[in-house]
Amino acid sequence: MLAQLFALLPLLALVSATPIHKRDGTLIRSGRDGQCLALEGLPGVQRYGLVKNGTPVITRDCLGANTWFINRGSGSITIPGTNFALDIGLNPGNNGALKVWESYPGSPQQTWYLTDDNRIAQTGGNQCLDEGDNGVQTYQCTTGNTNQVWYIDDNSSAPTTTVSPTTSSAAPSSTAAPSGNPFRIVFGNDQCLLTTGSDTPDNGTPVVVAPCSSYGAKYFTRVGNQLQLSGTNYCLDAGTNPHDGVAMKLWQCGNYPQQQFIQQGPLLVTANEECLDVKADEPSVLQTWHCSAQDPQQAFTFA
Repeated sequence: MLAQLFALLPLLALVSATPIHKRDGTLIRSGRDGQCLALEGLPGVQRYGLVKNGTPVITRDCLGANTWFINRGSGSITIPGTNFALDIGLNPGNNGALKVWESYPGSPQQTWYLTDDNRIAQTGGNQCLDEGDNGVQTYQCTTGNTNQVWYIDDNSSAPTTTVSPTTSSAAPSSTAAPSGNPFRIVFGNDQCLLTTGSDTPDNGTPVVVAPCSSYGAKYFTRVGNQLQLSGTNYCLDAGTNPHDGVAMKLWQCGNYPQQQFIQQGPLLVTANEECLDVKADEPSVLQTWHCSAQDPQQAFTFA
């Protein structure tokens, strides 16, 4: 993918962007830590019209972040209601800072490409948006670098989607997820879902697989088709565009298709006909993968 991206970047400015934003824009959320792209100094800098050339762009909690206009494909990333665009500068390089500048459509420092695998790359360059240890920066686009994964969220009015049923020849599991009562989601004989990091969940908290006896093994409650962490308002979440290899996390529960998990036998099916899946060669990793009724890595029970 990366080699293909580098080969195409000089030509991407010619590609028509596909609109994906709402009238009021969308949040741009880091796949690494769940923080969102934002102007420094919010809310005052935007409320009082203080946005100017050079206003820094950072990442922060999504509830306090501004929205952006961004299109799938090549084009500018702009702030709704202003004439300012995300700007990489004239000499971009690793660990570079980001800012906004008066919008000049077509200028190389303001032209970005949102890829199908959720990278935001400078069109004609080799730099990507990267969520480093100290926040957002520019860094050379690198295959497998999860710091460079970004999701486009319309959290104010998330669409509702019915997950398409997956054809299955497997016999339905005899253990259905109980509704209303806490339960553990179990893989194999003794592997359960648990969260990493702080005991207090937050948007973007990773969900992994570990022995059920481990400290931190979690109980969930089924609310409709959502799997909600018991005692919280956080749900199992597959990201805004579920596809093969997306790591699972918690996110504040909402009417989002990526939080719908329909039980079909041992499978838990979410949006885009992806299933909950334990990575075969890294069995602590909980991810999404295209559904296969015969795949033992996608067989879950409830206890």
